[in-house]
Amino acid sequence: MHIHTVASDGTWDVEELKNELLKNKIQIFSVTDHDSVDNIKNMQEVLDHKDNLIFIPGVELSAEYQGKEYHLTLYNFDIKDQDLLDLMDWTNQNKLSSNADYIRYVANKYKNISFEEFEKYENNRKRGGWKSANYMIDKGIHKDIPEHLKDVYASGIKAELKNPEEVIKIAKKSGGKIFLAHPSYHYRNTLMPREELKYWLELGIDGIECYSPYNGGSGDYYIDFCKKNNLMISGGSDCHGAFIPSRVLGVPHVTLEDLDIKKLL
Repeated sequence: MHIHTVASDGTWDVEELKNELLKNKIQIFSVTDHDSVDNIKNMQEVLDHKDNLIFIPGVELSAEYQGKEYHLTLYNFDIKDQDLLDLMDWTNQNKLSSNADYIRYVANKYKNISFEEFEKYENNRKRGGWKSANYMIDKGIHKDIPEHLKDVYASGIKAELKNPEEVIKIAKKSGGKIFLAHPSYHYRNTLMPREELKYWLELGIDGIECYSPYNGGSGDYYIDFCKKNNLMISGGSDCHGAFIPSRVLGVPHVTLEDLDIKKLL
């Protein structure tokens, strides 16, 4: 229920993803690219009834809460909803703008970095990641993504994002069901405080991604919260193909009986 393709920062196209799903015997899945629905129709076109795959269209939306970027997965929405499309476009433009500001910033620190060169740089989407990160790695300034992110955070440059209230309002208007993604990711693999879970509940989320590589053994904590508050329960690997090898497709192993996604099916 949480997979990325080349439409955002993953390395697989839809055909490759389908082959991986079949190889790993995953029958129900969603593509949830960051603020992008570009591969939803492409995924639908490569599926055949003989594949025996159930595809739930999805997207992972960005929001800012208490100075941090949070992610919300949205499923079964109107792919043509203009307000949702406008939100994603606005978010992506802001992220691209902040990446450009970061390159201008580092161009003053390193002689071999040039914004003009960066603009001409052709980013290979099959590598995963994003243009500014791959450029800095190819220039030899950063050895990998974690080192790049550390430098970006230190620069203080970040994209302006919509607040959760506005994102959830637009998402729900699109007719979809919205989930809080990987809650423990925001707490370095510890538990999200119950008071914060209540905040997301009051905003109107429909469910929580209780099964996630970041949640570790804390899944029961989130499952208990969902059951007590009539929320759906989802799970996902946050797989990015080869871009982040530690996030393996199908891990954690989840069956339909573990989840509560009947409203999506």
